[in-house]
Amino acid sequence: MRWLWALLLGLTVQGAMGQEWGVQVTTPKEGALFGWAQSAPEVAIRAELQRQGKRVIPQRGDVQRLFLTAQIFSGERLIDNVPLWDDGTHGDEQGGDGVYAASYRPSQAGDFRLRVRAQGDILSGNKTVTREFWSGFVPFRVITIPYARITQPEPGSEVRGKTAVRARLLLLDKPFDEPDETLQATLLVTGEGQKQQIPLQRNGSLLTGSVAFSKRGTYRLQVAVTVRRDGQSLQTQSEVTEIQVTMLTYTWLIIAIFLAIVFLLLPPREPPLRYRHRVRFGGQIHELAPGERKSLPEAELVAEAEKPEIRVRSVKGDQIQKGGGLPQQEISLRERERCRVGGTELRYERAEPSRAARRWWHHLLPNTVFRLLFFLCALGAFLYWLWQWQQFAH
Repeated sequence: MRWLWALLLGLTVQGAMGQEWGVQVTTPKEGALFGWAQSAPEVAIRAELQRQGKRVIPQRGDVQRLFLTAQIFSGERLIDNVPLWDDGTHGDEQGGDGVYAASYRPSQAGDFRLRVRAQGDILSGNKTVTREFWSGFVPFRVITIPYARITQPEPGSEVRGKTAVRARLLLLDKPFDEPDETLQATLLVTGEGQKQQIPLQRNGSLLTGSVAFSKRGTYRLQVAVTVRRDGQSLQTQSEVTEIQVTMLTYTWLIIAIFLAIVFLLLPPREPPLRYRHRVRFGGQIHELAPGERKSLPEAELVAEAEKPEIRVRSVKGDQIQKGGGLPQQEISLRERERCRVGGTELRYERAEPSRAARRWWHHLLPNTVFRLLFFLCALGAFLYWLWQWQQFAH
């Protein structure tokens, strides 16, 4: 009977120790759902060994060394062993805090179960005993979900102020055009201190939208696709498309306006002088306007408009003689000069200069060297800005 009592006592002690120690899996949660989009999802695994509900940290008590390993099952078959680490670099927030973590990427979609084994060296009296503890099974599921791939604009392209965005919905690299009322696609725009979220329209596997930028710079575009499966929301994000945004500047237009103002302020060329002519012929005074022709009994007078000169023509065949020169049928007289037409003396007494008043349109003519220079520069600057605007608009 003594051996029976010893057996019962050993079983009781072992059960008590099993209840005292335990492995707690904090992630993934039971029934967690993961989406397989462009690639396999990253399943974060975190676990810890607990003693009487408190986290065990090696070398801060009886436990000298501790190793945790996650076992992944597909059905009843063990498919992977994943070592967990407590070094602050495998997904746990801080090294040496007793939280062990790692990341796991399944090789295919499906239903999985996870459990964690803890193996520790524990001081028991003067001896070190190696013991194992196991967590319960944590089921999780990996399913394929649609994702987006941006086709317009292309990475590294240059856009002007506003651009259309097109993306394709894919499922395992094949177009996804099945109806899905839970699917929502959003364009995420970041860059130059700005963030935008723009809903996209869906037509089969095609997603379309447009985005306007308020300033030039480098921007990053992503398309987030959200679906609901088994009551859980799953989201994927496309690869980042980086673009350069250029804006229409008004620098050359401002330069053109400035040059045009200088052109208008520069004084235009003065209107030419025009002359009125006073002629005495046979004792009579005759006034001639600029460019006027006047017929007299013996001669015809033609007044020049822009110089103090008249031309005298004989109309009856009489010879015209100027000073001691040879008789001619037509001569030119300048101010204070005289001639004889037949037997009658003609004297060019004086020329009265006058300048025409400036008209408003005189200020629009490039009629001096400097006005012509500023006019051409203003025109060139404006045409260059107009070319930029046409490039921007298209």
